[in-house]
Amino acid sequence: MKWYILSTKAGDEQKLKLAIERLIAEKEMQDSFGEILIPEVEREEKKDGKLKIVKKNFYPGYLFIQMNFSEEALLLVKSVPFSRKPLFVGEMKRYQGLKQKGWIVPQSVPESEIQNMKKRLEEGAISGSTSTMYEKGETILIKDGPFAGFKALIDDVKEGKEKLEVLVNIFGRSTPVELNFSQVEKVED
Repeated sequence: MKWYILSTKAGDEQKLKLAIERLIAEKEMQDSFGEILIPEVEREEKKDGKLKIVKKNFYPGYLFIQMNFSEEALLLVKSVPFSRKPLFVGEMKRYQGLKQKGWIVPQSVPESEIQNMKKRLEEGAISGSTSTMYEKGETILIKDGPFAGFKALIDDVKEGKEKLEVLVNIFGRSTPVELNFSQVEKVED
């Protein structure tokens, strides 16, 4: 069995995994499929002033599926009753039987890459927690980029992308700017 990557809407990974597993059981195709993996990390998240540990998908919008590639297996995955049909990552036109029907063969991920990722997740080498958590309304100091040295107010936090939308006061006007977590630091009150 080889590993393939499926793309879906971020946040729907678990729902897609369950839908695929249900369909595999329904069609009795367990021999064609192995593990379905959603790499998750534990993160500290600050909500309502309290720190909580939550699981976050390390690759939002993606899941890994182990399967024996065949027309039936591909059609099963493509036929999952889901709001957005899953797409394989790295698809290439090679397989004549499917090519004639408009399907294309996805590129597999080496087993060594999957094992390496699993090992790193288990050992905690991939850390999902950022040392500093940000929340809307906080004041930060921009330490990198054209606005370095400016203070800004956080307008939105995009944790999955590790980005912030901030409002920088320039010439008396609030100007929206998008920054990476690495470009800012917290301002102690």
